Amino acid sequence: MTLPKFTDHIGNEATSCAPVSFDFDRYGGMISNFTVTSPSGTLIKPLHTAPWAVEPVETFDDVSLVEQKLSGDFFCAPFGGGGDEPIHGHTANGCWDPVPDAQDGATDGAIIAAYQLRQKVQGAVVTKQFELHPGNPLLYQRHQFHGGEGHLPIGHHAMICVPGGASLSFSEKQFAATPMQAPEPDASRGRSLLKYPQKADGSGRLEMQSGEPVDFHHYPFAESHEDLVVMAGLPSAQLGWTAALAQQDGFLFFAIKDASVLPETLLWMSNGGRNYAPWLSRHKHVLGIEEVATSCHNTGTFSSAMERSPYGLPQGLTLSPDTTASINYAFGAMTPPDGWTRISNIEINSDHLVLVDVSGDTRSVTFHGAHFGL
Repeated sequence: MTLPKFTDHIGNEATSCAPVSFDFDRYGGMISNFTVTSPSGTLIKPLHTAPWAVEPVETFDDVSLVEQKLSGDFFCAPFGGGGDEPIHGHTANGCWDPVPDAQDGATDGAIIAAYQLRQKVQGAVVTKQFELHPGNPLLYQRHQFHGGEGHLPIGHHAMICVPGGASLSFSEKQFAATPMQAPEPDASRGRSLLKYPQKADGSGRLEMQSGEPVDFHHYPFAESHEDLVVMAGLPSAQLGWTAALAQQDGFLFFAIKDASVLPETLLWMSNGGRNYAPWLSRHKHVLGIEEVATSCHNTGTFSSAMERSPYGLPQGLTLSPDTTASINYAFGAMTPPDGWTRISNIEINSDHLVLVDVSGDTRSVTFHGAHFGL
């Protein structure tokens, strides 16, 4: 089976939007080859691509398109799929057509590209917009649902690969939990190590099935496992952030989100714990840093509900006719400064981000806060 690939190369060296470039595969909606060029000329490539997607010589006719092309970041609606939907929905398995004249709204030398999904999602027309701004080491994304009806779980699915390990940090959370069921409950197919379900405070300490404590702020914490951790944000949060400091692998990945729309952060720890195709125990040291809106923090399942959870958080995205729902998100990367070990805070301002190491040392990067209404 030959996989279609309609790739747009966005923000390449020919544009005025250094330091960022990336590829967008319109068939499946994958972002790949996201690259930030540092001031010294170093190419920073934090995002992961599955080994079978690099040279697609293998065929997996019974595997969804999103898993066949697994790479970088993609948008999920409904997150996890369900019913007649492919896993992570048509937004991660359908075709995105270019929207003409998207660049007309650009200012400050920005590059803007927009797309519309051919398939409707619960009756909604879905559009996607990318923005790159000169001097910004971030890719800005906006997804909009025009019309539609009902509710559904949604989320961004960014992935990094950290064979040298990563220290993880997050904006303030209410608690962390594991879902109702392990991702790999059948030992003949794979292995999960964490206890399911369980709930913990913000300290980051969870239990393995053996009862041994583990701190998920450091990944990987074991080998040959597939595990999930979901964190619930604060009801009052408007913006949230996540950071992964991978000193040995040469990058600091960070993401900014509209926390009022995407209140959960899901960690997908994929470290050789699946034995079946296409994984074949070779998908190692991969961490999905997924900013999502589901009921998982409440029910332990990746479902959705129209009402807020008892924790004050939306449990998905609610659609209604004649309205537009927007999801704003951005991620970026930089070279980790020497001696940095863990991010203690990201201060978000209208025109810059201040990344703070636990040592108190700081770095400032240019930021387009208007994307988030700042």
